[in-house]
Amino acid sequence: MRLIPQPESISMFYGYSLSDEINEKLISGEITDDEGYELYISPDKITATAGSEKGLYYAEVTFRQIKNLYAKIPCMKIKDRPRFSHRGFMIDCARHIFSVDELKSMISTAADFKFNKFHWHLSDDQGFRMELENMPELTEKGSVRKCDTFRNCHSDKEYGGYYTKKDIAEITDFCKERYIDIIPELDMPGHLSAFLHVYPEFTCSGEPVEIKTKQGIFSDILCIGNENAFDALCRVIDEMCEMFPYGKFHIGGDEVPKHNWKTCPKCRKMMAIQGLSDVNELQCYFTDKMADYLKNKGKTCIVWNDSLKGGNLSDRLTVQYWNGSKKKTVSAAEKGQNIILSPFMPYYADYPYSMHSLKSVYAFEPSSFGGLSEEGIKSIEGIESPVWTEFITDIQRLSYLCFPRWFAVAETAWAAPENKNYRSFCDVTKKLVKVYKNKGINSAPEADWNPSVFSRLKNTLSFFLPL
Repeated sequence: MRLIPQPESISMFYGYSLSDEINEKLISGEITDDEGYELYISPDKITATAGSEKGLYYAEVTFRQIKNLYAKIPCMKIKDRPRFSHRGFMIDCARHIFSVDELKSMISTAADFKFNKFHWHLSDDQGFRMELENMPELTEKGSVRKCDTFRNCHSDKEYGGYYTKKDIAEITDFCKERYIDIIPELDMPGHLSAFLHVYPEFTCSGEPVEIKTKQGIFSDILCIGNENAFDALCRVIDEMCEMFPYGKFHIGGDEVPKHNWKTCPKCRKMMAIQGLSDVNELQCYFTDKMADYLKNKGKTCIVWNDSLKGGNLSDRLTVQYWNGSKKKTVSAAEKGQNIILSPFMPYYADYPYSMHSLKSVYAFEPSSFGGLSEEGIKSIEGIESPVWTEFITDIQRLSYLCFPRWFAVAETAWAAPENKNYRSFCDVTKKLVKVYKNKGINSAPEADWNPSVFSRLKNTLSFFLPL
């Protein structure tokens, strides 16, 4: 018996079930993991037992997959629980926005593979995508850019859009039904051009800022010495916390070009007041200040690993690794700081299969990250696969790039390493791709999963070279 993700243990019995639904659902204190469950399939009865309602949900998810894969339901007993508490996927809706129904199709498919965290990237240099009642000008002006000049993605038309509070509530309810927490992201102090377009007085220069129309790292960043800028961001956070009633909040912190801070009188004054020696420490100071504000609202703060550069980041923040030197992230983990692993190679799903093949995604082993000790491995909260949308404009391309790669991420997130097997994973994946095609999910065909050396070179070059 092979499923995705592969359960902790499966005991097969002779015969097939006459029932095609779970007949009895039980909550038992003997199952201490709140996501763990047991599924017992006998000829005349199917019983699900779990430590919580969430565990019963995962038993149902497993049973649905069994029905999708097998015409007759074999008798068996499954004991199961997840490896990691954070099993995440991220969708960037700032660069290109997707409809509520399109997001639901992605979330629903992810839920079928026991993902439990939806990291929703809602603001960036190219757009601000939330309705705010207390700052309507940010929604109105920050959500529209002049055109698209992304590499291999061009349009002279104005591009805009945002999620209304009704939309967000609908997505929130949809996720809640599937035991998925939403982690909203308000990227700062860089990747903030859409915000600064509306409030240019919060930059170091005070000069006008355009919403960006292409990919890249831009020098328009927040002035840390401006207390009014902090207050404005807190107003955004206040309203976001009302929309997203979850325990975690992402504040970005990646790719911050800090040269403006070096010459800004306000930033230099702030550094002197706080006794900071360089601009990397200034970013840590700002990040901790935002984290303190969020802590008072009951939120745990997540930041990208770039935020560790100053060396003075509080250990109460969760660090999400994506790229660059692993040394500081490993050091933080060894000291007990929680980390989430989203390595660019191979977990960034927006890159072609020629760069991040299905096999390479499946092969990534979190416990081998950066030479972590056994104690450091305990700090791994989980894993997450992001998809950035600079070069993705429609749901067909989005689902093609994410599936079946997210099947592989799901297995690593849930299953014990000794229960993984790439060959059998592919055998089941071939069947599931057909199942989800019938549900409207445009997964990549098998021929694209692991390109040849020649195809890898050709497709990688074509991705980076503009048309």
